[in-house]
Amino acid sequence: MTDIVRGTVAPGFEPVRSAFEDLFSSGAETGASVAAHVDGALVVDLWGGWADAARTRPWEPGTLSTVFSAGKPVAAMAVLRRVADGRIDLDAPVATYWKAFPHPSATVRHALSHQAGLPAAVVAGTAEILDSARFAAAIAATPLEWEPGTAFGEHALTYGTILGEILLGATGETVGEVVRTFGLDVHFGLSAADAARCAEVEHATPDWPERQLSGHGELWSRALGPVELLATGVVNGERWRTGELPAVNCHATARGLAAFYEALPRLLPAPLLAEALGPQAVGVDRLLEEDATWTLGWRRDGSWFGMGGIGGSSAGHDESLGYSLAYVTRRLGDHGRGDTMYDTLEAILRG
Repeated sequence: MTDIVRGTVAPGFEPVRSAFEDLFSSGAETGASVAAHVDGALVVDLWGGWADAARTRPWEPGTLSTVFSAGKPVAAMAVLRRVADGRIDLDAPVATYWKAFPHPSATVRHALSHQAGLPAAVVAGTAEILDSARFAAAIAATPLEWEPGTAFGEHALTYGTILGEILLGATGETVGEVVRTFGLDVHFGLSAADAARCAEVEHATPDWPERQLSGHGELWSRALGPVELLATGVVNGERWRTGELPAVNCHATARGLAAFYEALPRLLPAPLLAEALGPQAVGVDRLLEEDATWTLGWRRDGSWFGMGGIGGSSAGHDESLGYSLAYVTRRLGDHGRGDTMYDTLEAILRG
């Protein structure tokens, strides 16, 4: 399978390449990239497969794909950058910046750590979600699921829009505009040139969208729906690629997403970065219905912090092992492929 996987690995990291190649030879993967830094050095930079369902465009180093919730920390960083320069106060009410927001007890800190009480919005359909102003208005009009700060649950679709309204009210900037200042290959709202290098996402199975909304709790179904939002015609469409829905429509390369984690000390001053990466909400997540620890933008598990996206993309950093890793895929399935990359890299580092 060396003809379908390209790129480089540093000496000693050959097992990561072998594991990545196995994903293609087994049929588990059709188009993806993986990048990893260890102690600041890029040791894995691989890509393979196809960027389109017709298999006419090989995946290239600069191929972008939508990474869904793996982009939530990038959206959070847009707000944290303006916290760093004094234009946003973490403990100010959201309504200080988003004047139409009717819940005075919700703070910016609550919004960043999934405690704001609005994990699901009452919407008319997909078109409303893809319209930034209409979706923001729908969120503001939705009753709270809980009093902000008293519980938490991943704000699956609403997270980035709430942050975006805070940012817009405070500075006049959108999330995508601030993210462009990072100098990384991660994006909300693609230019025409960047949209042209997007991978065409596909479902691993025909019923993949329906399975994402079933078998979980009632809040999950409301928060992730409607199911039409996951249709290939939507996530490969112009509005998805060029608009901003910052909870889920980040487009990135694996290189860019891994580099984001390496850039954190550059993007935030040390005291704020330490606060941002520290636990803010710990316990049972009401949406996920499992134990979780949320920081100001990341999910934390011991020494690892990062975020996975529905469909299989993932990125994060491990403080103990000293690595940053990103896995970006166009084949919307489960997280087994990315988990294999993490497991293989960690096995090497642990010796």
